[in-house]
Amino acid sequence: MSEFTPLREAVDTLAGRTPSPDFGELKRRATRRGRRRVAIVAAAATAAVIAGSALAVTGLDDGRRTTPVVQPNPGPAPNGWVAVDAYQGGAGEIYLVRPGEQARRLEVAGSDAAKEACPVWSPDGTRLLFGRVTGSSDTTSGDAELVIVPVGQNGAAGTPTVIGLDGFEVLGDGPEDFNFHPCGTWAPDGRWVALAGTGEVWVVDTQTDAIRHLPDLRPSDLEWRPGTDELAIAGDMGTDRDDPRTLSTPVTVYSVSTGELRQLGSVEAAEITWSPDGTSLAYTGGQLEPDRRQLGLVDSDGTNERLLVADIGPAMHGIGPVWSPTGDRIAYQRCEVKRDVEPDGDRMCNGERHEVVLVSVADGTETVIEPPKADGHKWYPFTVSWSPDGTTLLYAAWNFDDQTMPEGVIAVPADMPSDATVLIDAAGPVQNYPSHRWAPIQMWGRQPG
Repeated sequence: MSEFTPLREAVDTLAGRTPSPDFGELKRRATRRGRRRVAIVAAAATAAVIAGSALAVTGLDDGRRTTPVVQPNPGPAPNGWVAVDAYQGGAGEIYLVRPGEQARRLEVAGSDAAKEACPVWSPDGTRLLFGRVTGSSDTTSGDAELVIVPVGQNGAAGTPTVIGLDGFEVLGDGPEDFNFHPCGTWAPDGRWVALAGTGEVWVVDTQTDAIRHLPDLRPSDLEWRPGTDELAIAGDMGTDRDDPRTLSTPVTVYSVSTGELRQLGSVEAAEITWSPDGTSLAYTGGQLEPDRRQLGLVDSDGTNERLLVADIGPAMHGIGPVWSPTGDRIAYQRCEVKRDVEPDGDRMCNGERHEVVLVSVADGTETVIEPPKADGHKWYPFTVSWSPDGTTLLYAAWNFDDQTMPEGVIAVPADMPSDATVLIDAAGPVQNYPSHRWAPIQMWGRQPG
């Protein structure tokens, strides 16, 4: 593994150095995962419409557990751990990785008999949330769970909290078409979690296990507004699981405290991201809508719509725009374009190869990060997200360098991408990620308060 000095120094000062188990066993079990080739279509499809007035909210309160203390949300500071969804040989597992150390599997009671995916750190970085399926079938309901486990600075897991999701139905017909795990995303207060089931959004109170249902929704993105209890809901993934591309819908905002839903001005979007201060929302259109491949901004009250990037280009992969925690840049990804296409002709993707673009929020200027090299390979992103301090990009990535097309997670300094480091390889970190675009495939943890 190549040296990654800035991150190594940060990790050394914040975390203890305990021996890690050998990751060779995971490599030996790694298998080449087929990728669905998705064509970029030229015609726009009709957007599905979400009418805020038609959304009804129901609650299921049972108060089965003693209410714990809600953790505070300190400022972002890296503790070094990246949680990775490693999907290999039909078994979903969670691994913790950080620069300079071998990967370690997250040891949690019940993991050996379950399939697990979608790890996401709590806002304070002390707890890890992930989805679990314990039943023998990939398509039956009633066997899905959310698991919340405290994780120490040394990577040791504490006693997990398990929340049953009775009636949760899979998205599609199993892992070949769509991810069947529940994939949650934390509210800023570290209490509420949102996730999508079949045709509805679930909002779960992790203190009481109470569940609220927002029906008639198939969102392609869920994003909590920083500093509030408001959840933005956008996009439609359609009913055809053979084609996971997205359509735009009016953006709807749900308030946990009031139970109300409102439409965010006239904005329609498929992929969204809030500014760190919660004052603005960035958005793009769906993959089935080439005429909507723009990056726009709107204020949190639905006013002041403005265009940041007129044309962000086609994309086969990705989770949409991702706002930097420092607030000054937004990252998105797009296809590499075939170099032999006429300049004035239609742009065509160079296979599935992607590159990352950083956009200045102040003036819309763009910096293109070409696929970086690390450990002798050129890596192409499936997804991109940020470290909590906004200095580093995390790619769930793959490369074409040999017959196995290895996959992994790499850390890419935003301003020095040539210093990219492989955190984990042969791990298959992406298992049909379009089913949970709102829950990053991996997330950098924060220093516990």
